[in-house]
Amino acid sequence: MRKHRMFVLGASLLALALFASACSDSGGDDTGGSTSASTSAAAKGEITVGVSGAFAENQLVAEMYAQVLENAGYTVNRELDISDRELGDKALESGEIDMKPEYTGFELGFWDPKATTNGSPEEVANALETAAADKGLVTYAFSPANSTNVFVTLPDTASADNLTDLSSVGPMAGDLILGAPADCPDQPFCLPGLKDTYGIEFKEVKPLDPGGKKTVAALDSGAVDVAEFFSLDPTITDKGYTVLTDDKNLQANGNFIPLVREEVASEELGTLLDSVTTTLTDDNMRDMVGQVVNEHADLGDVANEYLTNAGIL
Repeated sequence: MRKHRMFVLGASLLALALFASACSDSGGDDTGGSTSASTSAAAKGEITVGVSGAFAENQLVAEMYAQVLENAGYTVNRELDISDRELGDKALESGEIDMKPEYTGFELGFWDPKATTNGSPEEVANALETAAADKGLVTYAFSPANSTNVFVTLPDTASADNLTDLSSVGPMAGDLILGAPADCPDQPFCLPGLKDTYGIEFKEVKPLDPGGKKTVAALDSGAVDVAEFFSLDPTITDKGYTVLTDDKNLQANGNFIPLVREEVASEELGTLLDSVTTTLTDDNMRDMVGQVVNEHADLGDVANEYLTNAGIL
């Protein structure tokens, strides 16, 4: 799942954060002194922004949240290398991070495999809001953008094996190799769901980066026959891959939504996050991901350019 160092928050970092918090809460003489930006930021509070996975799409949304909060006077720490949703949720529960961008149906399904995760965007977001409250978390607005999982193949493979949708993969799966993230065997929207919903049991599953360079190379070279991508990945269109239709609606809604610890949630915070989330569409997210992944643009620069052009900063 893309670049950056691995997610590690040691005792020393936590101790430092607690010390900094104690210092900022210790009070002092309010009758004069500096009114610098750093003092203003400290007064606003300190927030650690994490991710649901260390891949460009989620990191972009997290970075946009971080920049908007910083612009409003918050001190923001970034932990953009959390490898997957499970670790991200644990970090939220422990207070190691204060918020992260999530995907409505996928987070809901992670918490409750029996929940309806692919209904209307409003229904799924409302169900997630209720479930989040039980865990001491707050959600705000969700995005028009819907980033879900898709399975793709090369056009030649689709033509040779008559593959059009996931139902058509079932009879052929025993001869096909799947390239997917390492956690695919354990995720309800990957191997277990493919088997239960479509009767798909692949000949082999190769653990790869989700839609990353290794996945693209494996698909292009024929090392895998089918690969999992994010639906908003511009590589799918750029490469001309054939998307296998999810004809039985296995995949969940993937609208972006922030998850925030209730201890740091506020009306102001919600307004700031909503100013970003509600502007995200399939098209602008696909464009930004393409800049980072295909053009190798700096993540922070891409986020800043978007926020500036959109009038958010």
